[in-house]
Amino acid sequence: MIRSLAFGASLLAALTVPAAAEPFVPSDRAAVDLVRSHVTGGYVTVASTIAYAEKASRGAFAFAGFRVEDRPGEPFKHVRICYRLGIDPPVCAIEYLVASNPSQVTPSDRYDGLGRDLEHGPRSFLRALAREASLQRQPEFLRKVQVALDRFNPYDWR
Repeated sequence: MIRSLAFGASLLAALTVPAAAEPFVPSDRAAVDLVRSHVTGGYVTVASTIAYAEKASRGAFAFAGFRVEDRPGEPFKHVRICYRLGIDPPVCAIEYLVASNPSQVTPSDRYDGLGRDLEHGPRSFLRALAREASLQRQPEFLRKVQVALDRFNPYDWR
C-alpha cells in the first residue's frame, strides 16, 4: 500500500514538473516571430501587411522595427510595431499582447487606432495610414482636436 502511494506520488510529480517548468511568457525573439506570423482578420500575416503598406505608400510609411516590453507580474509580453509616417518621427503605436503555451497574439486595442485597421487587412491599414498622413498637414492645434474627437465620430471611414 505504501509502495503504491509512493509510486503514485512520484508519477504525479513527474507529470506536473515539466508542465510547470515551461514558461508562459515567450522570449523576445519568439514574441516578435509570433507577431510577424500572426494571421489577421484580413487573412494575411502582419509581416505581409506591413510589407504591402511600405510598397504601396511609396516611402510615406517606413517600418522601423519591433520593441518588446516585459512588465513584471504579467503573463504576456507587449510587442510594439514601430514605424515612421511622413514627416513625423518614428513612433511605436501598434501594440500586440503575446503569450505562449498555447501561443496567443491579440491586439492591445482591438477597437481603436491603427492596430484595428491592421487587423482588418492591408487595404484598411493603407487607408488608415493615409488618414494619419493627412493629419500631418494640419496645424498642431487642429491635429490635437481631430485626435480628441475621433472616438466620437459616428462614421467609420475604413
